[in-house]
Amino acid sequence: MTAPTDQFVDFAKRSQEAVTAAVRTWADTVQSYTGSLTGGQPKLPDAHAVVDRTFDFAEKVLENQRQFAHTLFTAGFQTVETVTDQAARAAQSVTQHTVNATETAADKAATVVDEAGDKAASTARTARNAAKS
Repeated sequence: MTAPTDQFVDFAKRSQEAVTAAVRTWADTVQSYTGSLTGGQPKLPDAHAVVDRTFDFAEKVLENQRQFAHTLFTAGFQTVETVTDQAARAAQSVTQHTVNATETAADKAATVVDEAGDKAASTARTARNAAKS
């Protein structure tokens, strides 16, 4: 090995030893602290149980969101259907009223035209009779 390589390896070993010593010191400190809190028996939560509980919670939240979305869309669709039905009934009513009003107006117009025709015929007869006399 070359000198720079030897120095790098030596530096890496010392760094690993320093990190290992720091982790051991930290672990001992945490263990002694938790030992005083738990009566000498440190208990860390089971990692698998924590993961399972976390995902169970996430599943429940997601299922609740699904149910809420279904409820929201169902209510929205029912509202749209109700409004559509009401609009169709209103349009049908307006159409029927328009047809009735148009028929009534046409009937009145026909009556006026008939009356005007009768009056014109009567006037023409009177004029013709006056001209004959």
